[in-house]
Amino acid sequence: MNTHPFYAILFSVYLFKVNIFMNISPPPITSKDVAKLAGVSQSTVSRVFISGSSVAEKTKKKVFEAAKTLNYRPNAFARSLTTSESKLIGLVFPDADYPIHMKTLQLISSELQKIGYSAVLIPWMVNEQEQHSIPNIFQYRVDGVIAASATLNKSLYEECEEFNIPIVQFARVVEGTKGSHVISDNYAAGQIAANHFYHCGVKSAAYLTGNVPTFTNDERNAGFSSEFEDLTGQKTCVIEANYDYLDSLEMIRTFLSENKNTDGIFCATDNLAMALMDIARLEFGLRIPEDIQVIGFDNVPQTEWLNYQLTTFKQDFKRLARESVKIVIDHITKKETSLVKLMIPATLIERKTTQYKR
Repeated sequence: MNTHPFYAILFSVYLFKVNIFMNISPPPITSKDVAKLAGVSQSTVSRVFISGSSVAEKTKKKVFEAAKTLNYRPNAFARSLTTSESKLIGLVFPDADYPIHMKTLQLISSELQKIGYSAVLIPWMVNEQEQHSIPNIFQYRVDGVIAASATLNKSLYEECEEFNIPIVQFARVVEGTKGSHVISDNYAAGQIAANHFYHCGVKSAAYLTGNVPTFTNDERNAGFSSEFEDLTGQKTCVIEANYDYLDSLEMIRTFLSENKNTDGIFCATDNLAMALMDIARLEFGLRIPEDIQVIGFDNVPQTEWLNYQLTTFKQDFKRLARESVKIVIDHITKKETSLVKLMIPATLIERKTTQYKR
């Protein structure tokens, strides 16, 4: 029996109200629905939403109009099953609460959006051995990964290699890992810090770092110690604390109480530099820069605060982000297999924790 269109419409409205009343969501619109309305095959709809696919403009227009009418949004995950690409890049930033990392996440996301990719922040955790790790990288169906942490263990890089997922290390290089990286020129930064201390009249210098070994940190320390010894004939010492502000305080106290002649300390991060300044002034009564001079690294916003005014290094995060995205996308789209190791100069920002004797 044929149903009059008017009654069919009334019945549809009735079902819609029943669904609302019973809190039943209408079924999601699929590519099959779009294909039916546009009068094309489902595979044609799929091809229309794949960038670069050869589909006639007339057909594209019909599909887009149908999609707009139905408020259809292509499913990125389903599309990835067809194209073998998800257009997703995983970002691994375990210490994302560090001020510069939030800015960096925005920079990388912006660079990815320019070329049709999206960023997904992959969570991290601490395992039973108190090492930072992440869940199975493959479950995110990312096309590539950009990782920016010295605290991750090697399993992330091994897993990416196993699943053939390109990975680029951003601003940090984890010891014992293979892969492309984009970092600041840490050795040169160490040399600049030593040279600055020399011209500031520092006689006895130290390098304050965290307790996680990284290539970038070793290079910074090597450049610093080598240059300072060449200039002054004096060796530098290393203070191994913790990258966390609170956890670093005890080691800083111990060092300052046992090394009263040290008059210049180069710090691996601004967090460490600010921890050092707080302990030096509040607990030891030291004047900065008259009694002890301090250089940090990263130029986080707090370094400009009146209480710190920290001399520090500014990394070119905009370029670091741009180059990292370019490398990982080249690995994906051009199947580029050669490793890229790129170093970007860092700039010393001179403030009031050093006194340059001109």
